[in-house]
Amino acid sequence: MNQLEKARAKIDSIDRELARLYEERMKTLQDVAAYKQAHGLAVVDTSREEAIVQKNRKFITDPAFMDSYERVLRFMISESCDYQRALLAKGKVGYAGIEGAFSHMVAKRLFHDHTLVAYSNFEDVFQALVDKKIEFGVIPFENTNSGLVGEVLDALLKYPVFIEQVWDQKIEQCLLGIEGATLKDIEWVYSKDQALNQSREFIQSLNAQPVAYPNTALAAQYVAMQRDKTKAAIGAKENAALYNLNILASRIEENSENTTRFLVISRERNQEGDRFAMCVTFKNEVGALGKVIEEISRQHLNMCSIQSRPLKGHPFEYFFFIEIEGNVDQRALDAIRSVCDQTKVLGSYTMRKENNE
Repeated sequence: MNQLEKARAKIDSIDRELARLYEERMKTLQDVAAYKQAHGLAVVDTSREEAIVQKNRKFITDPAFMDSYERVLRFMISESCDYQRALLAKGKVGYAGIEGAFSHMVAKRLFHDHTLVAYSNFEDVFQALVDKKIEFGVIPFENTNSGLVGEVLDALLKYPVFIEQVWDQKIEQCLLGIEGATLKDIEWVYSKDQALNQSREFIQSLNAQPVAYPNTALAAQYVAMQRDKTKAAIGAKENAALYNLNILASRIEENSENTTRFLVISRERNQEGDRFAMCVTFKNEVGALGKVIEEISRQHLNMCSIQSRPLKGHPFEYFFFIEIEGNVDQRALDAIRSVCDQTKVLGSYTMRKENNE
């Protein structure tokens, strides 16, 4: 064995020991994360992290390696914090709204053994997922009557998340009022804009004024607090018991097959599923859309849907959400990318609904 081979063998031995110690260090963080969770402590402790760096710098005897070792330390501390966040997020599922919102009910059904965490809006759920505060998010994406939820599609493009699975939930809207209220009393109807759209004809039959509210459960809560017979909310029947309201009318949605598609989003990409989704922008040239559709067909793939959405910050430009049946391998994906301007893969996912759990 020559001198180079001996040096490399020594480095290999050191690397093995480094890997063993690194793994031991990361596993010890499980106890740290558990303690922080139990005592309500933040993951990041800047003063302690700086103290660790300064203390450990002193263990380096050769000044030539001190700065590079500090960079290694800071990177390792950053990785440690990320791992703690992931540990604390495990078993937590985020949704937008409050108890009684459809998102809450779907999250409870899909993740009955998880801790559910409420957020004020859809984007906060996405941000919490990216920040590793939750393991999954449950978000409404599309309704058979009112179409896509545009802000969710925007967030899918904006944030580094993937679709884990899709759940189709049958939606039955009810009109909820306080004790003693009748249909003839109602002058104002509060609910999420999508719920108002789904029940437009019924609201018109009451000669009532629709008022958009952040979500259906908040609308029910508001009506309960107002104690006003002229005000009613549209939402799930479960909200009647939650907020001490009466069901004045049931199944008021226009479409008897009213269904909302919910997405389960995560930080990890599935490689296989019933469908594959991606967001794309097209090159600014004649026939750009046709080229993309043609390439999908050339790869023997079946496109289930394509939806357009204005591209924020780019007036009169659009991005497209494309769903493809089955899985898309890397070769086919590269071929599709070659005829697009930009692409964002949302991954493969399973399709589920109430009657095929």
